Amino acid sequence: MFPGSTDLYRRLANFGFGYRKSPNFELYRRVAISITIIWLGISGLVLAGLLWVRDDLAWSFFLVFGMAGIGVFVSSVIGLAWLIVLPWARREPKIGLVMALYDKVGSAPVAERLGEGARESLMEMGILPENIVRLDVAGAWELPWGASRLIQAGCQGVVATAVVMQGQTHHFKSVVDGAVQGLIQLQVDTGVPVGNAVLAVTEWEQAVARSQPGSNAGAQAARAVVEALRSEIR
Repeated sequence: MFPGSTDLYRRLANFGFGYRKSPNFELYRRVAISITIIWLGISGLVLAGLLWVRDDLAWSFFLVFGMAGIGVFVSSVIGLAWLIVLPWARREPKIGLVMALYDKVGSAPVAERLGEGARESLMEMGILPENIVRLDVAGAWELPWGASRLIQAGCQGVVATAVVMQGQTHHFKSVVDGAVQGLIQLQVDTGVPVGNAVLAVTEWEQAVARSQPGSNAGAQAARAVVEALRSEIR
């Protein structure tokens, strides 16, 4: 595959437009630009050489190689222009982050930690900060409504975070079941992946442990959403 081939630029376009944003993307782009410039220069020299010795060449030979050289030169110019504008043309998914903030453990706001873990994980996986849309809701019961609003606003994925503490009544179970089932149903109805970081705990220490770096439930849910967006049906 030579640098002037259309297949190379088609693959680069798919790479730039897809969800697979590699941390080495800029390096790959600059290498491709360098190779294309070299190929552009070679094709230009070949065309100049053909014009210089055209009187000594058979007309058919000059026509065939001249047309081939022009084709490579033009495709290289188009490819170079595409590589230059590629960072501005890339489409990134918009991810919604719906957070139920009805919790506070002393000085440890678990819900905020879950949300921050989700945001950090999304950015680590290549989601642009400006494409992470946050919506705060009162409690876990409102999560399906908030996730639905984010999907309606154009989000291609949603991460839902909440902490529900078990009390002395059955209210705990109805809230957790309603929130989780609502998120699952929303995912099925819309086809949009919804990450579940709803923590149902019997004591606050469990929630605090699941909001720490390395075991942050929000970060785990965020990774699951991005991986779902990047998955392909085979």
